[in-house]
Amino acid sequence: MAISKDQHEAFAVFFSKPTRDALRDVLKRSIGETDYLEFKGCWPEIPKVAKHILALANSGGGAMVVGVDQMSDGMLVPTGLDSLIDKADLMPRLRAFIPGGLEFQVIDFPYAASEYPELVGKMFQVLLVEDTPKLLPFLALKDGDGVRANAVYVRSGTRSAEADHRGLQSVLNRRIETGHSNQPGLDLEKHLMQLRVLDELRPDNDCWLNSILEINGDAADDLESSDYKNFLSSAYESKKELICGLLGIAKNSEGGWD
Repeated sequence: MAISKDQHEAFAVFFSKPTRDALRDVLKRSIGETDYLEFKGCWPEIPKVAKHILALANSGGGAMVVGVDQMSDGMLVPTGLDSLIDKADLMPRLRAFIPGGLEFQVIDFPYAASEYPELVGKMFQVLLVEDTPKLLPFLALKDGDGVRANAVYVRSGTRSAEADHRGLQSVLNRRIETGHSNQPGLDLEKHLMQLRVLDELRPDNDCWLNSILEINGDAADDLESSDYKNFLSSAYESKKELICGLLGIAKNSEGGWD
């Protein structure tokens, strides 16, 4: 089933602002399953739900709408749920499979009334999975039915499947493109470079070059306001505290660093 621009936009509106009206438009336009959208007539077993979450997260985020069957011709049939699953029970069971940093939520959508008659009196739940590329890849934490611990799952067309070489490369490239690193050493080097720049600019810098400039300088050449100088001094101190936090160094009672 081809997905039109109009259908794509309907899903984008729903994902950014998941309201009852927005979900109604998604179902009314009969957007079929895609790499970012899954439909289920009822809730699958927990491990299978976890696999879908991992696959969506590794592939750019998306949603699973529960209470909707998709026919062989791609048409959607909003059958609804007999009852809403207890999220207080669902979430911790899913978290057993899913690493920290992967953000998802489940939203209830009951329709007592609607402009779309097919929804009236029916209940649906939607699982929304955020895209957090700087933390990729997300690996399954443990084995389960259809899920393998430490495996990377991605969306392959309309399926959630274990990544092959090309799929894994795609996930890793998305992470690389963010420029984010979990290595404290690289972050520390960046912060130290920024500290040095602030140190060179701050008015209280007592290096030998600044001392010579002060002796030979002219007061008329001072074009920096007091507000700017105070900001530089404050930023310098804040950057020092941030670096000490990275190194696990705390201030002592005299205001120095231990």
